[in-house]
Amino acid sequence: MDLALILNSWVFLCALIGFIYGCKQFFKPKKPIVMQIITCAVACLMYARLFHVIFFLVHEGVDLALDISVFGLAGSLLFILSANYGQMDSLVDDGSKQFLPTRIIALLAPVIVIASYVFLFIQVDVTMLRIEMGIVIVFMIPCVYYSLKHIIIFDVSLGIIRSMRPYNIIALLYAMSELVEFFGEYMDIEPLYVGSMVFQGIVALAIIPAAKKGVAKWTI
Repeated sequence: MDLALILNSWVFLCALIGFIYGCKQFFKPKKPIVMQIITCAVACLMYARLFHVIFFLVHEGVDLALDISVFGLAGSLLFILSANYGQMDSLVDDGSKQFLPTRIIALLAPVIVIASYVFLFIQVDVTMLRIEMGIVIVFMIPCVYYSLKHIIIFDVSLGIIRSMRPYNIIALLYAMSELVEFFGEYMDIEPLYVGSMVFQGIVALAIIPAAKKGVAKWTI
């Protein structure tokens, strides 16, 4: 059986389990909307991998055209970003100079993402693959910034930062794993590709429970 089919099936099944768990737990009245957002992130990952599973079952070889899986991966990052941006970020950063060093350090993650994309853009001589990566990278940049920022920033009342730190670490590593997947797949480095996909399956199972545990500490 094709390796890509096996790995995409693994991520899909893990994401399906995570999505069902999230729906049963949080798509109810008076449940934290942030948990519904994170569940939607897992749903996007699930749909992206489902597309790949179906594609590999029906076709042979790798799809070099722009497809819906790209928007699924981008959507998962967008929902993770949505969970950290806006009200959540305003609770931990009031825009004062006190947090300027944190904002600067957090820029390291986007810089790594942008530098990696430039490298891949040069190395991968297929226009459609460049576009696919670019779409995902656009959402990855703010996603990794806010995830890293909320990992390293000072804590506030109710312990919001400390309680959500495990979730944000998982979210940051997930976003970077998509970047590693690009390197593994498009640079033909199989260990990187396999490792990134195995990890994404683990993330799909772990990210909702990690966020649930954190949210529970400041919603009681």
